[in-house]
Amino acid sequence: MLHVVIAEAEVEPVPASIAGHPVIRREARRRRRRATQMLLDASRHHAAMRSLSNAARRGRPDIAHYTLLVLLESPLNRQGLLRCYLHTRNDEVVFINPETRLPRACERFRGLMEKLFAERRIAAGDRTLLELRRMSLLQLVEQLSPKRVVLLSERGRRMESWELAEELSRHGEVCILIGGFPHGDFKGEYPFERVSIFQEPLAAWSAASEVVSQYRRCIENAQAQPQA
Repeated sequence: MLHVVIAEAEVEPVPASIAGHPVIRREARRRRRRATQMLLDASRHHAAMRSLSNAARRGRPDIAHYTLLVLLESPLNRQGLLRCYLHTRNDEVVFINPETRLPRACERFRGLMEKLFAERRIAAGDRTLLELRRMSLLQLVEQLSPKRVVLLSERGRRMESWELAEELSRHGEVCILIGGFPHGDFKGEYPFERVSIFQEPLAAWSAASEVVSQYRRCIENAQAQPQA
């Protein structure tokens, strides 16, 4: 089983410190909701975000959206061999049912995340699709208890994606951490092995696609080998 965590994802409600900015207030009135119940989005709230720390990095739910679409629609997920998690900058974790089908439209995804932050759980009948829990990245990895954890980083040890996938496929339960932010490095200091799978920085969804496709190939090749 491959566990993929989109780590330090820039997904958060509008901070109270900028809730009174005219840009935020106008949108809140138009949408008829409280400002702090809306999702922070750099494409809409850029002017209001100038006063925030790390403003150039924040308000990027699109990265999480694209990456989750790649993961959840992958053949590996449909074969039941993948589990996905979204860890946010504020140390909350979204546990995602592998059967979840996320909306393709960014606007609808944003609304879904706003509902999740408000209600902490999204269900369909008796099935929980998304659940938000207060949890750090280290606590999540400890709970998953994988036999190997790899953090993808441009500063990591250089490996081809197929080499990494071959190594991971031999270990059973394994975990890959992919940054859910637009640029720079992880804010936290994590005691995990760092690996770079390309000579240049990759978008989170590109890294995710590469890892899951190579991992699936390795699993299928191993299953095709004749038994001794």
